Amino acid sequence: MSGAGVFAVVPVKDLRGTKSRLAPILDPCARAGLTLYMMRRVVKRLFEAEVGGVCVVSPDPIVLGEAREIGATPLFQRSEGLNPALEEGRELALERGAASLLVIPADLPLVEEEDIRAFLERAKGSSVAIAPDGAGAGTNALLLSPPDAAPFHFGAGSFGKHVGAAEESGLGVEVCEIPRLAFDLDTAEDFARLDAPKTARPSGGECP
Repeated sequence: MSGAGVFAVVPVKDLRGTKSRLAPILDPCARAGLTLYMMRRVVKRLFEAEVGGVCVVSPDPIVLGEAREIGATPLFQRSEGLNPALEEGRELALERGAASLLVIPADLPLVEEEDIRAFLERAKGSSVAIAPDGAGAGTNALLLSPPDAAPFHFGAGSFGKHVGAAEESGLGVEVCEIPRLAFDLDTAEDFARLDAPKTARPSGGECP
């Protein structure tokens, strides 16, 4: 699948509450900086994979400012919660005439351009494509063709919920297990697995 018709949405929480499970090892400013680092990296990899557009949806003005600086469309989140935020991103994708919607979290510190290209290629011909997390419980990438092909079920057990909802609707589902795409950074154990974790503070020294 070519990335040209794909509109990617990257959701990011308010920096004041980001990565709370890393609190035992990182202070709030370091967690905010890490989130921004990962967001920038994911957005850059999406552009390298030549997707048609990238949107960062967030209620946080610092996040949106950083997204704008690296060429992504900043979308201020009016709603509360992850799935409602993604609905706002879906609305923008439909307005722009995208053929497919790619949802990809910001906390994927290992993902590379070739992983995104591989995911899109394996998704070819499927209405729904899903890349599970390492535990096989969460969803680390979701591609919908067209963008309104299926509802969002992000949260606990999202992988099974996404697969089940698609199958119940008679949609073709492609499950793509891609190692670097499966690694998300949530806990101190995850952090320890990184070779060179980034904890830089937000630009301008701003902290939540």
